[in-house]
Amino acid sequence: MDLGAISGFGFAAAFAAYTKHLGASNPTSVAAFFVFLTAQAIFYVVFTSLVYRWFISATKHLPHPKNTPFVLGNLVPFLAEPWGFPLVRWQPTIPTTASGFYRIFLGPFDFVIPRTSQAVTTIMSQPYTFVKPKAVRDGLVESLGVGLVSAEGDDHRRQKKLLTPIFGLSRNRRLLPQMWAKAGVLTEKMCELVLESGSKSTILLMHPLTMAATLDVIGVTTLGVDFDSIRRPDQPILKAFQRVFPSNENQNAWARFFGATLPALVSPHLLFKLPLKPIREFHSGVRVIREMCLEQITLKRREIEEAEAAGRGEENSSVEAKEKDILSAIVASGLQDEDEMMSHMLTILAAGHESTAITLAWALFKLAQLPDVQDKLRAEISDTLDRLHIADPSSPSSPIPTLEEINSMPYLRAFLMEVLRMYPAFPSMMREPTHDVKISDDLTLPRGKPLMVSPYAVNRSRELWGDDADEFHVERWEAAYNGGAKTAQAFFTFSSGPRICIGKDFAVLSLKVFLVVLVSKLRFEEAVKGWHPTVQKGTSLKPQGLKIKVSLV
Repeated sequence: MDLGAISGFGFAAAFAAYTKHLGASNPTSVAAFFVFLTAQAIFYVVFTSLVYRWFISATKHLPHPKNTPFVLGNLVPFLAEPWGFPLVRWQPTIPTTASGFYRIFLGPFDFVIPRTSQAVTTIMSQPYTFVKPKAVRDGLVESLGVGLVSAEGDDHRRQKKLLTPIFGLSRNRRLLPQMWAKAGVLTEKMCELVLESGSKSTILLMHPLTMAATLDVIGVTTLGVDFDSIRRPDQPILKAFQRVFPSNENQNAWARFFGATLPALVSPHLLFKLPLKPIREFHSGVRVIREMCLEQITLKRREIEEAEAAGRGEENSSVEAKEKDILSAIVASGLQDEDEMMSHMLTILAAGHESTAITLAWALFKLAQLPDVQDKLRAEISDTLDRLHIADPSSPSSPIPTLEEINSMPYLRAFLMEVLRMYPAFPSMMREPTHDVKISDDLTLPRGKPLMVSPYAVNRSRELWGDDADEFHVERWEAAYNGGAKTAQAFFTFSSGPRICIGKDFAVLSLKVFLVVLVSKLRFEEAVKGWHPTVQKGTSLKPQGLKIKVSLV
């Protein structure tokens, strides 16, 4: 709760006490408390919406979407649609300013939005000046601890210095066989489901399969633990993640409101204390995940200590124990803070596997929607596998391509980059300046001014990508390595600047591996011609109810 809210309660309590002093009864004093509190709230909304916004605010001169309602502002479309969607509609209609910013109104609150690549660069190149708002950070800390996503300032600098080498090229090369094995398991599972249907094809719900598959990859590569949730969907760890990151597909209207809307309206400190079933489910899932991570941290420490003791005096005797997975490398780095280790594991497990699962689901949808693209991709994959003498990539005894061989397929890269451009897993992010920042001669952003940066809107900007920015064209990445974007800031899926996702190369590699194995064995078609899945409202771009017709090649 912020100081303004505390002050409001204080004034209301003082007013109630004053009425009591004047001889009012207890019910009258209580009524006076709530009347005064309500009056303060009404005054706040009226003042911010009708006075401050238009006449006092430092950003009052910035343009805003046309036909914006006077009091609610742009709040309704933001609550009704996935984050980022309204910005794509609005940005072509907003005149360009010298600063490159415009503003929107979410009820009584003004948010400033960067419209140009220069404006985006201004924010993202200064990550310790433009930080996550306290409410956003508090929610992340509650879920993930103080890891790389939620850390700010010196904590973030130190953590990034520690983790960046661990996510380097050599790590991806080392972990590729584990990714390949899990892609084979997912492919075999889909093949089994097709054969069990007794037909040449069957319709599969994609999200549960992609969530289980990417969780299994994160499990073996990060913790060295095989969850085997593709074959065993009843695994406790998968159930735990489903409670922490629920899908709207199996939720009632209240649960959907809670997941998509309530977090935007209620302070995380209060939200996570509410006696509601979704909150209980969340805490239950986090508890299971934390216990599993703590167990693995203890195990890795013991394994490394035993390896060092057994090979004392022999150079590199404990290398295998220190390098076999990401957690082992973090433990071996010398980090002693167990809470920080826990935060890193929660961040990688949660953010890493959900974003990859979402992207893989959208990739399979686009293959089903665009059979010509699928055929071209399959031809490239088949040529590569034939050249490497890999007859059945889903077989456990199959040879495994090298990192360079996976990265040698240009159409695979082009297709995946277009998927990542069109469907960034996290469509919006919030920032605020830690102090007054002069952007240009016509704009100074005051300390604490809410900012919203949208990868979804940036990735679909016509000014950055051309008139076909809202269309899916693999060819743009074949014609130019950067997709023909006008600036390096145009591709914003993994953020940019000093806070760019350090696991992006890991994520891209795992997605490539999944696509190579899946497309070589299976064909994907639309379950319903011309149908496009709705997108789950909230902070991620999760497709709802995505069903795809799957058959054997």
